[in-house]
Amino acid sequence: MGKGRKCCVPGCNSNSNNTDNYVSSFTFPKDATRKNQWVKSINRANFIPSSTAVVCIKHFSSQFIIQEDRIVRDDGSELVVPRKIWKLTNDAYPSIFPNQPSYLSHEPSTSRKSSSERITALKLRDEQNFAEWCTNDTVNSFEIFQETYAKKLGDGWLNIRTDNFVLCYRLDINQCPSIVVSMKIYKDLTVEIWHDSVLLKTKSYHFILGEHNKCDRWTKFDSLLSWLAAFKPNDVKPNEKIENAIHLIKDAYSQQDDSDKTLFFSVIIGQLKLTLSSKHIYSTEFLLLAAKFYFCYPAAYSFIRSSKILILPHPVYIKKLSNALKGPSSISNNNHIMYLQKKNEMLSPHEKLICLLIDEIYVNPGLNYKGGKLLGKAENANQQAKTIQAFMITSLFSKYKEIVALVPMKNQTADDLYCQTLKVLQMLNDCKYNVLCLISDNNRINRNMFTQMCQGNLVNCISNPVQPENKLFFLFDTVHLIKSVRNNWSNEKTLGQVLCFPSPDNSSKISLAKLQDLKDIYETEKSNLIKNAPKLSQKVLYPTSFEKQNVLLALNIFHESNSAALAHEAGEKGKDTMGTKEFIAQFLKWWNIVNVKNSEKGKRLKNPFCDPIRSKDQMSMVFLNKFYDWLVSWNNKSALPLEKRKKLGLPGNGGKLTKETQFALQFTTKSLIDIVNHIFKEHTPEYILLEIFEATSETSVEFEVDEELYEVFDTTTDVEISPEEMPAFIYISWYVSKKVSQKLNCDLSTSKFITTKGLEYEIDTACKYVSLLDRGGLKWPTKYTLEILVESYQIFNKLIRKEFEEK
Repeated sequence: MGKGRKCCVPGCNSNSNNTDNYVSSFTFPKDATRKNQWVKSINRANFIPSSTAVVCIKHFSSQFIIQEDRIVRDDGSELVVPRKIWKLTNDAYPSIFPNQPSYLSHEPSTSRKSSSERITALKLRDEQNFAEWCTNDTVNSFEIFQETYAKKLGDGWLNIRTDNFVLCYRLDINQCPSIVVSMKIYKDLTVEIWHDSVLLKTKSYHFILGEHNKCDRWTKFDSLLSWLAAFKPNDVKPNEKIENAIHLIKDAYSQQDDSDKTLFFSVIIGQLKLTLSSKHIYSTEFLLLAAKFYFCYPAAYSFIRSSKILILPHPVYIKKLSNALKGPSSISNNNHIMYLQKKNEMLSPHEKLICLLIDEIYVNPGLNYKGGKLLGKAENANQQAKTIQAFMITSLFSKYKEIVALVPMKNQTADDLYCQTLKVLQMLNDCKYNVLCLISDNNRINRNMFTQMCQGNLVNCISNPVQPENKLFFLFDTVHLIKSVRNNWSNEKTLGQVLCFPSPDNSSKISLAKLQDLKDIYETEKSNLIKNAPKLSQKVLYPTSFEKQNVLLALNIFHESNSAALAHEAGEKGKDTMGTKEFIAQFLKWWNIVNVKNSEKGKRLKNPFCDPIRSKDQMSMVFLNKFYDWLVSWNNKSALPLEKRKKLGLPGNGGKLTKETQFALQFTTKSLIDIVNHIFKEHTPEYILLEIFEATSETSVEFEVDEELYEVFDTTTDVEISPEEMPAFIYISWYVSKKVSQKLNCDLSTSKFITTKGLEYEIDTACKYVSLLDRGGLKWPTKYTLEILVESYQIFNKLIRKEFEEK
């Protein structure tokens, strides 16, 4: 920009006089195109501008004049600096000529900014507007809030203003006036909201106020008013009421000086919290309290938990926690020993008389590093364990059970088991337990270990190695024994799979138990819907190696319905099945005696052999002594004369149980007799449950039948019931009558299905079968029951017909 030089535009006198009133002027651009544009614009004929020629500022539009510089800082703000010497934009040209014809002058069109410049300008404008809005929206102090809040309240809102807070509320005036919702804003702008007198949790309106829970903007206040206006009377959720109750209890608890009520209040608060979520999370204090309760009074714990008076953790969960606290159940684990000692202190003296159960569990070999220890290594070898030797205890006079040791082993021998058993016995003695007996499966290693305990000669009882003043008895698991008897019978290779045994009533008479008799009944009845021996099946009579380990299948061989069916076959068809019946009945009685789990079983089943042992002279004990004598007689007698053995296809010594099974059965029966006599002599209990002397957790099926029937079948004409099916049909009918009556609480309704008249057997084919199953509790059903059952039988028969299925 030149100063003091005369403007070259025709008719312009700027800077022509020698005065101080100079105006800015600008030299012609060096660019030829723009220079020609300037020359053309000033309308001067034959003008060739020299290097000193200028055009004054009066001829340029203001949009071409740069009066200040603008710089954008890193934070987005703009720095504006006024220029001392103005300059022109790069596209400037003269367009204003006041001393020339007007058509030569024009206002240049506004130049369009680039997209980036426009975006920058818009952002700057928005930011300025937002900053201004934020300033206006911010509530800087409680005093400012007090001055303005009332203007923002809509219809239906009332308010109270104090020096410490502002209260806004809505009333329900349809009935008795009451506050529906209220909002209190304190001096620090924090907010509390009540709905129907229930204090809402702050997190329920965090979506409006944020985590700081402050009404520091007017928009937040407006949003709160809109949200609360939708609240209705008596519309508080149950969970919110419970949360409010927790808040009130905590407030009351904090004001209590009585420290004795600390646990009480914490339990109440904890129970209320548990009702709020489907997934129960218990506090540490409550879990400890629940564990003490469960271990001291398990029956009461189960009752209170099932009644839902309190929300208590599941017993399995408590056991898992206690197992985790105990750590690995190894014999040398000090923490585990301390746990057993503490547990022993909680038991009453009679509960400390225990059985030690020994069992071997097969596992997949593998090592695992956990808690700074390498797990999975065998105790008897520097290799991975293949089995876990489990030692468990169970109290004779309570339901107390405990795993006391789990020892990893590799190819365990009798010597290994002997050493581990002695360590366990010593540990239990140190923990003040009194071990009465050892129980294990009848396998070679266990038998040899027992023999080592007895100094090389296996006997039923010795002095306890770690408690010489006490006796220690040995038993083989009765569940394992009943499976072994079935497997011996099933593995017989003789014709008809025959076992020869002395008759229980006459030891000089040899009886035959033929498994083929049961197979014949099964083959006859397998296609029938109604069966005399319903427990017989393919798996029961032809078990695989794996199925032979299933005790339920074994017990189905020795079921009372099989005994009745065999007697029925003998009486009606003249078959020689009484020997098989005697054999099954003999072992069924033995099993009923040794498998009594509760004191009411015999009364419920009306079976005296299912009663607990209450005295040494009881019928069950008399039978056990006879059963032992019978086993001795069987073991001592030659099974059959050679000629008869050849006739039956028996080998020289066949038709008997294996030597191991025979010995274990005889040995265990004698041990049970001796244990019962010892217990009654030393401890005088009310009764003894022999099921406690089982080493496995498998349970038998209680075939409970208190129902039979005898009625004519003239009421139906569409269904035919054969004479062979008649006994079993009567049996099922009684069973249905009894089960239906058990579900009814109304005596009048019950009388529709079953009568109060007891059974009186006459000379009738059907009732002979029923009489074999009756133990004195059977009642007559009504004709109405029979009609329902026969109709159901008829419908089912039609459904399974081939012609019906083809339709």
